[in-house]
Amino acid sequence: MIESSVKRKLFGGEVEIIVFDIDEPLSGNMLESVYEEGLRQQKIFNFYDEESELSKLNKKRKLKVSPQLLEVINTALKFCELTKGEYDISLGKAFIGRKKGKDISVNCSYKDILVKEDTIILSHGDIMIDLGSIAKGYIADRMADYLKSRGVMSGIIDARGDIVVFGEAENQIDIQHPRNKDMNLKSIRLKNTSVATSGDYSQFVLDYDHSHILNKKDVISVTVVAPSLMIADVYASILFVSKERQKLMNMPQASGVKAMTVDNNMKIEYYNGFEELL
Repeated sequence: MIESSVKRKLFGGEVEIIVFDIDEPLSGNMLESVYEEGLRQQKIFNFYDEESELSKLNKKRKLKVSPQLLEVINTALKFCELTKGEYDISLGKAFIGRKKGKDISVNCSYKDILVKEDTIILSHGDIMIDLGSIAKGYIADRMADYLKSRGVMSGIIDARGDIVVFGEAENQIDIQHPRNKDMNLKSIRLKNTSVATSGDYSQFVLDYDHSHILNKKDVISVTVVAPSLMIADVYASILFVSKERQKLMNMPQASGVKAMTVDNNMKIEYYNGFEELL
């Protein structure tokens, strides 16, 4: 099997794009083209880019948005409702504070984000929408779709550990131990699916209790396998912040979603047949 790959800056870090059985120079052109697509999509959602569409919405407070931003916000709001606000995309100010080592109190919630057809209205002064829990998955999905639309039958988009695998080739994915960065906790075999892992060890200030994950409960690591990386990403987040994990995994929205959680005592729980992937 011929493998061609490229690593480029994306998502505040690095993305690796791999295609199989595509000869040069076509594979090289394909890899650069899909990277450009990733950059284009990132320009919509980048929380830290003042010129991104999301930043313009946060600044202007009312904006007619693109179909892409509308789709992701609508999807995220459904999960905000599903978790009764434990997962909440309106808390960007608190997230920025946490990154700076400060606890900032905000009084808004996802209910203050109003959707009127293709216009988004932020009706509370504290709202700053942060889509970091879902947008990376959406962008990686679109990059995979871009490759498939151009005839690529098999490939991988590795977005800093959140991975889209498409095609018939089976791939081994290693899951990092949440308390020892030099060890793998588990390895799973995946084919034509997506996997996202969220952990309090990836970004934190001073200690794990001050990680980038707001409203975290007793879980320190979540790994989710789902048909799309957007859904895997958002489930990795909502399972982190909710104590009703079994209830969430039993809902219709979790169709095709498998998960593994690790708690503070290193107890591992499997949901919806995740152990079959080991």
